[in-house]
Order: sequence, then structure tokens, then C-alpha cells
Amino acid sequence: MDNRTENPIASLAKGFRLGYGVGLVICVAWPLLLQLMLGTVILRGLAPVDGLARELGYTFTGLTFGAALFVTWRWGRMRKDFAKVPAPQRSGVVVRETILYAALFELSSLYGLIYYSMGGPLAERYARSFIALTTVMFFVFVPRFQAWQDAIGEEPTHE
Repeated sequence: MDNRTENPIASLAKGFRLGYGVGLVICVAWPLLLQLMLGTVILRGLAPVDGLARELGYTFTGLTFGAALFVTWRWGRMRKDFAKVPAPQRSGVVVRETILYAALFELSSLYGLIYYSMGGPLAERYARSFIALTTVMFFVFVPRFQAWQDAIGEEPTHE
């Protein structure tokens, strides 16, 4: 079958599988590896900077939830306008958006590593929480295939 005449749903599914697969690596496999490396390969900082660490922790928490709010807002706009995207470009949009969402959620792991490197008595617990949030947010906020399919109004399977 010629790519230009490929079934739009099949093309969308292919794009979704690619984007979601990359997202799983970024937001599930990599954070799991980071969790295993904390305390063994990645060592905690020795000199706790208590006030600075606390303030940065609050900032990182805000940035993490800000990323979730941004993804929610962006997905709402994307869902509203996705049917207007020409069918051949939809697959690329799905890949781009899914990887963008995953990258934004991966920042939470980066915040965890920074927090861990600063040291302090509770650094490991908070760092692991930030890293775990990456996976949780990916599964909660990244749209599934059915949501993309519903956004274009093709073959709805529920209502």
C-alpha cells in the first residue's frame, strides 16, 4: 500500500506507538535506572545547605506541578484543534506532542538528581519522590491512543 493512501487510523496508530515508546523509555525506563543508581553510582552531596535545599525543593515542586498543568492545558488545546490537522501530518503531531510531554515530565527526575546532589538528611527520600513522579505523571497525563482517535472524531468506541 502506498504511504500516501495509508489508512489515517493506521498512520495515527504508528505515530502513537513511536511517540509512546520513546516516552516509556524517557519516563519509565530511565527513572527506574536512576532509582537503582541513587546511592551507588550517584552519590549524595556531603554538605547540606538546609535553607537553600528547602527553597529549591519548593521551587522544584512548583515546577513539576507547573509541567503537569502546562501539559493539561496544551492537550486541551491540541484535542480541540487536532481534527483540523491534515491527516498525513497527524502522526507527526502525535509523536511530537507525546515526546514533548515526556520531556517535560522528565524534568522532575532532573530536579530529583539536583536535590540529591545537594545532600541533607531527607535528600534521598525527596529525590526518589521527584524521580518517581516522572513515571506517574507520564501515565496520568499523556493521552492514550483512544484520546487521539476521539480528537479527530474517527470511529469512536465510547460515549
